[in-house]
Amino acid sequence: MASPDSPTQKEIKKLIDDSHEEIGTWDHFHRLLSKMTSTEWIFRGVSSPEHYPIPSIGRELQYGPYKRAQEERLFREFKDRAVSLLRAPEFDDWHWLAYAQHLGVPTRLLDWTSSPLVATFFALQGEANTDRAIYCLRYSKFVHEVAKVVDSPFACTSEGRFSPPLLFERIRAQRGLFTLHPDPTKIFYSKGMKVIVIPHKHVDKFRKALFKYGIDYWSVYPDAEGLGQQMRWQFKAKIGLGSLFMDKQ
Repeated sequence: MASPDSPTQKEIKKLIDDSHEEIGTWDHFHRLLSKMTSTEWIFRGVSSPEHYPIPSIGRELQYGPYKRAQEERLFREFKDRAVSLLRAPEFDDWHWLAYAQHLGVPTRLLDWTSSPLVATFFALQGEANTDRAIYCLRYSKFVHEVAKVVDSPFACTSEGRFSPPLLFERIRAQRGLFTLHPDPTKIFYSKGMKVIVIPHKHVDKFRKALFKYGIDYWSVYPDAEGLGQQMRWQFKAKIGLGSLFMDKQ
């Protein structure tokens, strides 16, 4: 339960909005990142600054009013079905929750990465005509690792960082980790959070810069689906496919 001194959701939105820093060049971006080289920093990329950090299970405009009983029922149903996908599913509920999030099931987790470039990749995904945003958080100073002393993440009463098992190739490739949120309907905010904003007009330029740095669909999704997405993007962007695709004009 929030303390009487805790900011309201409206106040949290303002705190986040006030932390925005807009960038227009890769050099400016690099200068900001050079101030966050400690491994304590984690990053989250989203396709609009209006996508505040709310766990998917708590996004009531998308899924309807949140009910804890429905969340736990969805989780049990997922485990019952997903067991057929794993060869040796010796998971506890922390592992299962990470796996559910990994597959896109609504959960009380938020996705983060230790790589600012991977976060930038996710921010730049999609074709929406929106600015993009990268949340930056120094976890060890403001958000501590959750103590998994309880059997279930549903029994955890405090927000915290959750390092998933490195059993899933995509999580390894994305250098992924999570934050856990006991009240998933609330916007997550922690002291010291920063938000880097990339204006929409610079999206294509930043995508191509990431490609030169080796961050693309196939590096982030190292499987057949990722390869297909990569080839579609390179064909559309006419990049990295040889002189036949270069603009001769």
